[in-house]
Amino acid sequence: MANLTENLKDSMTATFPREFDIPNAMTIQEIYDKLNARAAAFQMPFSVKGGIPGERVVFEKEPNLDVIIWLHVKDGTHIKITPVTQDSSAKINGIDVGKNSVMRKGVKGVASRPLLQGQYIDGVTDTIKKILADETVPDYVAPAVMPGADKPLNWLTLLLLCIFVGGAGIHRFYAGKIGTGILYLFTGGLFGIGWLIDLVKIATGKFTDKNGNVVQKA
Repeated sequence: MANLTENLKDSMTATFPREFDIPNAMTIQEIYDKLNARAAAFQMPFSVKGGIPGERVVFEKEPNLDVIIWLHVKDGTHIKITPVTQDSSAKINGIDVGKNSVMRKGVKGVASRPLLQGQYIDGVTDTIKKILADETVPDYVAPAVMPGADKPLNWLTLLLLCIFVGGAGIHRFYAGKIGTGILYLFTGGLFGIGWLIDLVKIATGKFTDKNGNVVQKA
């Protein structure tokens, strides 16, 4: 019970802002220049931006976790790291079929998403801290499997979705083909022809996901 409570707490606070102080006052441009000198230490590119949120360093969106990071400086020495998360949901008839839906990620994948976002934010924050403190940091090396990345589709799940709800294009939503999924939804699987073609392709191991990867029987 204690572990469950702790996990819930971690999930709820995972995307909260991080704050820390630096010993010497710096402008946002000086901070950017210092970070940019070690740009290879970060996964995502970044730049200085202004506007209503104020002058800040903005790290571009991490594509698998949908997290943008803003860095603000106050009084020259107080750094605030603000994560900006984006919702990638896409609902059809009230059912979420987006890339981060239960249909695509599974219950476990959806539940672990905030923690993965938090780990990414902590990693970027820690790297920023070290660079601004003149500590040595290694270059970023992408892992073999990116956190939050889509897992290979399950062939049997895809086949069953096509058999039972293929006329509504649900198997295509599952495969990440949202556009054609919507087309199937409103045309009854391209009047049954597209549904039948997909069924044959899935059964023979020739159906591909949104990235062109063939979904094969394990």
